[in-house]
Parts: sequence; structure tokens; C-alpha cells
Amino acid sequence: MSVNPAIELNTHQVLVSVGTDTHKFIFTTEVNQVGEHLLQTTRGDSLRDSCASRPFSEVFRFNQRLAMNVTNLVVKFYNGETVELPTDVGIFVTPETALSKQKPFEDSILANTDLQPSKAVDRETRQQAIAIVEELPESLLDEAVKFLESLYVKGDRVK
Repeated sequence: MSVNPAIELNTHQVLVSVGTDTHKFIFTTEVNQVGEHLLQTTRGDSLRDSCASRPFSEVFRFNQRLAMNVTNLVVKFYNGETVELPTDVGIFVTPETALSKQKPFEDSILANTDLQPSKAVDRETRQQAIAIVEELPESLLDEAVKFLESLYVKGDRVK
């Protein structure tokens, strides 16, 4: 694996070797202010002018831990931290292997979220959250909503 700055600002060209295949991706890092905090987001996309036939998310669809490891290395590189390359980011598994290792959901408490009582949020906290979201620029609203939905889902499933 290698990570190199790309032509555009805040982008890196990433070369990943999976078995005998080599994939090139462009990673883009954005830093946005959300309320009083800076939110750094890094995502991998297909390299537009390469022979890459599949996007990053598709290549690593069944290898999410590896995708996270690759992304974390790019984040470290972007932040100026020491990254020794090439490096091994894990064992790539086939879709068949990944699917065979999935556990059934039917016996899980997570599958029964409708049966779990949810705690009511106090009025002041709700108003503060609404005020923060209303101050966000239009370009960040979709991402903020996805983030809030993920928090809701995680919070709703905690005992």
C-alpha cells in the first residue's frame, strides 16, 4: 500500500494491493465546523482517470474492517503523523467467506428495537439540538442528519 498527495487540495492517491490485483483510489479529506467543533471526514472514491473498474466501497464491501484500516492510515498521513508504508492492513476475504461468517439476526435483541422502551429527551436538550442543526450550512445537513440517525439507532439499542 502507498499513500501520496494528489493534485487537488486535501486529496491523496492510495494504491492498495489485494492478492494479485492492484487498486488505485483517491481519498478526499474535508474539515467542516459543526457548532464549536471541527469535523474531519475522509472518504475513498475511484480514481477517475485510472483503469479502476470498481469504487472503493464496492472493493471493500465485505471487508469493512480493512476499509477502516486503509482510511485510518490515510487520516494519519493527512494529519502529518508517521505512517510506515507499505503496510499490511489485514486479510481480505471473499464475499462468500464474509457471508458465511454472518450471524443470524432473528435471535438478537437488536432485531427487536420496537419492543424496547425509549427514554424521552428533555425539552431543553431537544431545543439545543434543534438550534445546532439549524445553524449548519445547507451543504452539511444531509451528513448531520445521517450522523444523528446513527446516534439515535445506537442510543436506542443500548440497555
